[in-house]
Amino acid sequence: MRALALALSLIVLAACQQDPPSQGARDSSVPPLTVEGYGDMRIGMTLAEARQVSGLPLNNEALDEETPGACVENQYATADGDQLWLMFEGDKLVRVTASSEALHTRTAQNVGVGSTDAEVRAAYQNVIEQGAHYNPPPAHNLIIWTAPQQSGLLFEVSEAGVVTAVHAGGPQIQYMEGCA
Repeated sequence: MRALALALSLIVLAACQQDPPSQGARDSSVPPLTVEGYGDMRIGMTLAEARQVSGLPLNNEALDEETPGACVENQYATADGDQLWLMFEGDKLVRVTASSEALHTRTAQNVGVGSTDAEVRAAYQNVIEQGAHYNPPPAHNLIIWTAPQQSGLLFEVSEAGVVTAVHAGGPQIQYMEGCA
């Protein structure tokens, strides 16, 4: 009887945790984060197209046609409640970022925020490791290019070996601070 009570307690505790499903199967009803974007939010689409797809105003005077090359990020709520960041340069979507507000967003290979360095390396080939921008080693970045310096994924990995952010898109995945 005690063993049953202990097992039920562990199941209840596990259900209450808000850890991402790094070991379980990816929810196939939710689009994966890919080098092409997230769902209908596609890398390369215009700001007007993103407004139409998202239904959001995405109002950014900095991106008016008079300011080519301007860069701004917008928050985007997914159907499952995650918050992604959409980066626009000029009039084009160039990067999608999942960070601490997107614990359920996963790549097609089922890795994302909360996954381990080992899970990223097991899921992808040709992983390039770089030093982290601000945190000392062992923190680092893992980059997977699908087209060298053109499109890929960048995983920010903490000192503890856990992914803290995933950037998908063009060469802008390497920007350190948002648009910089």
